[in-house]
Amino acid sequence: MRIGFVLMPGYSSISYVSAIEALLVCNQLMGEEYYRIENACLTGNSSVSSLGNKVTCEHCVDTLEPMDAYFIAGTSPGTYQYEEVLHTWLTGLDPDSVLAGIATGSYDLAKAGLLNGYRAVIHWWKYEEIMSSFKSVVLSTDVYAVDRNRYTCRGGTASLDMMLFLLARQQGMELAQAVAQYFVDERLGNHPRIAPVPLSKRTQAEQPKLAEALALMEANIEEPLTTDDISVHVKISRRQLERLFKKHLDSVPSKYYQQIRLEKARQMLLNSSDSIADIGLSCGFSSGAHFSTAYRSQYGITPSEERRLSQRIAL
Repeated sequence: MRIGFVLMPGYSSISYVSAIEALLVCNQLMGEEYYRIENACLTGNSSVSSLGNKVTCEHCVDTLEPMDAYFIAGTSPGTYQYEEVLHTWLTGLDPDSVLAGIATGSYDLAKAGLLNGYRAVIHWWKYEEIMSSFKSVVLSTDVYAVDRNRYTCRGGTASLDMMLFLLARQQGMELAQAVAQYFVDERLGNHPRIAPVPLSKRTQAEQPKLAEALALMEANIEEPLTTDDISVHVKISRRQLERLFKKHLDSVPSKYYQQIRLEKARQMLLNSSDSIADIGLSCGFSSGAHFSTAYRSQYGITPSEERRLSQRIAL
């Protein structure tokens, strides 16, 4: 999917970067360049951001090749300037094009009549003036708005929220959540997500005692067994059991067991409306504090933060 970003002179750095980073991280997680970003400027071959950074552009708007979507990366309201070149180009676009306005980019779309009949966010200081000027636009006071083939948002990191919605719509919720979690990990400096490593079918066949131990763990989530209990059930010594886990799973039984229970808890957090306290108890944690501490140690985020994050990008 080719996405053309039109960089206005003095475009908001944080808004632009927040948008393209979401797409680049998605590419990284998918292992392929599903989204190709191509930059365009109004004149010349570069555009300078609000921070003075110069970005070399592959296109000028008047020679911009057809794209799958066009994103107008605007400025903050205080530095906005009307650009006739942009207006002429926008009015010549196919109205069925996928268009997005970032920061004051949505204002440019509205002035070109490309938001008429759409629900949209127009990022501007003089909101009453906007309401009187664009009566054919269904103005939204949300952080971002998506209506059919129009995407609009405010400034700052609102573009990240909007892009997460786009990714959820196009790639599915699971991948959008993975992209969102990437940014949480970046911000908090936490460990990457750790999920229990599944046992291969070959190892299951060759190590029936280990497979039996794992089956016992999966079957006893709410009331966890001790390592000694498991070794008694599978009829090997505790030391033998620990050696099997170390050799084939690079873990110890207690740690691996907790990973299984935490992964079960995570799925419940994302896919059920059960309270966090009930989820913790049903996954074998004696208290809410114990559950929260273990969850954050495992995933770098608390259960309540996990649920808020999933709701934030819910369709």
